[in-house]
Amino acid sequence: MNDREELTIDGLAQAAGVVVSTVRLYQSRGLLPPPVKRGRVGFYDAVHLGRLRLIGELQERGFSLAGIKALLDGMDRGESLQAVLGVGAGPSTWAAEKPQAMSLAELAALLPQFAADPEVVRRTVDLGLLDFSADGAEVVVRSPSFLRVGRELVALGMPASTILDEYETLRVETAEIADRFTRVFRTHLWKPFVEAGMPPAEVTRLIGALEKLGPLAEAVVDASLRHALQQSAERFVEAEAARLGVDIPRPGRPVE
Repeated sequence: MNDREELTIDGLAQAAGVVVSTVRLYQSRGLLPPPVKRGRVGFYDAVHLGRLRLIGELQERGFSLAGIKALLDGMDRGESLQAVLGVGAGPSTWAAEKPQAMSLAELAALLPQFAADPEVVRRTVDLGLLDFSADGAEVVVRSPSFLRVGRELVALGMPASTILDEYETLRVETAEIADRFTRVFRTHLWKPFVEAGMPPAEVTRLIGALEKLGPLAEAVVDASLRHALQQSAERFVEAEAARLGVDIPRPGRPVE
């Protein structure tokens, strides 16, 4: 199911492998967001399907519906897993970005290249970076961090379409990196925990390890990317200097 596909309650139940009454139960308990209503018919999307599957997995692992609701409510508020479970606090990799609403005029002032091209606007919406209010008067920026970075890149002279091309490619590549770290967690931490019978005494330690994994993964990727950028930039400068027959200062080094 893609992000844009919509399902009726029957289709959603079938896709999730549950009965319709289960979907209605989860909605009545506040575990599932309400559908988008068109007339008398409610339509569900990939978010609802993902939520249903997550609830099923958590139930299989022994979580009560009340416990699942507390976990999901905290995640919806952007809280970390430790904060939701009461075993810690502080900034977390797992906290979602808070969307930022603004008028079309404000967006155009911040990112004129993006707002001026309908195709760029469409791609930005399709990528989940922007959305429009129901009346079309406001823009909801789903990723304010992308807005900040996008402004900087545009200021450097990069076309908006190129920025979106790179974002789309990087999203695929970083998803692969995230999958690798998840496999490491599953193999070396989660699997032994399950094989040991999921002892309650180990839950806090496991949640702590999961909390640390995000920042550690970010640090590894950041250090690796920084090193790769340095090497790539130096190779580029050396090649251009040789081609042009001039002495070009290397990036990061002061010009004498």
